[in-house]
Amino acid sequence: MNDRRPTRPMIEVEGLHKHFGDNHVLRGIDLAIAAGEVVCVIGPSGSGKSTLLRCINHLEVAEQGRIRIDGELAYATEKRGVFRPHSNRAIAAVRAQLGMVFQHFNLFPHLTAMGNIIEAPVHVLGKPKDLARKRARELLTQVGLADKEDAYPEELSGGQQQRVAIARALAMDPKAMLMDEVTSALDPELVAEVLATMRDLAAQGMTMLVVTHEMNFARQVSSRVIFMDQGMIVEEDSPEHIFGAPRERRTRDFLRTVLER
Repeated sequence: MNDRRPTRPMIEVEGLHKHFGDNHVLRGIDLAIAAGEVVCVIGPSGSGKSTLLRCINHLEVAEQGRIRIDGELAYATEKRGVFRPHSNRAIAAVRAQLGMVFQHFNLFPHLTAMGNIIEAPVHVLGKPKDLARKRARELLTQVGLADKEDAYPEELSGGQQQRVAIARALAMDPKAMLMDEVTSALDPELVAEVLATMRDLAAQGMTMLVVTHEMNFARQVSSRVIFMDQGMIVEEDSPEHIFGAPRERRTRDFLRTVLER
């Protein structure tokens, strides 16, 4: 288990609601993640886990609620249904604080690993190319791919592509990382190398909100585990309590199903 002591809130979510048509996907989510915490979100498919991450990063717009990043208001509903932030520039500023890694790697196929990593720092942050390349080499070494900077995505395994995607997110020097089922598209033998990279990030103190089906990772690395079902947080507690003595029947039923597979 990750035993770092939580400090100030890094991500705060209050009363978040999201609909897709008649489907009420998020039903009043309240969540606070402290700097340095690793919080894993588990639950059945369709429970709203990925939508929660996408709303935090403004890839989806919630209809109601507030989001703060490192104490700063990043999103809020106002009177007459007006949303904040109001501009694409403000949304980009929020996203720059949050690194997001997806289930599917979303690398640019026409760019090398190096090219993928430096693209945003150079064109979004305006960082000089030589400094961006230096940082990219450090990150490729960190994720175990120092010899792959000139490789194109099609020349990399799925696990290697996902590690490049993690390095690309880290290149923006985010305050927190959002990870959405980052191992679920990988062959089983490639999962371990990506989880090892995530464990290293956790050990370095990176704040992480991780949607995952990897129960051993959640049990061993997270500070807290959140169980979601039907758009609500049903239960949240330490890994010891969630996996050892969950309070809610829905949590027990879910864990019984996934752990018996």
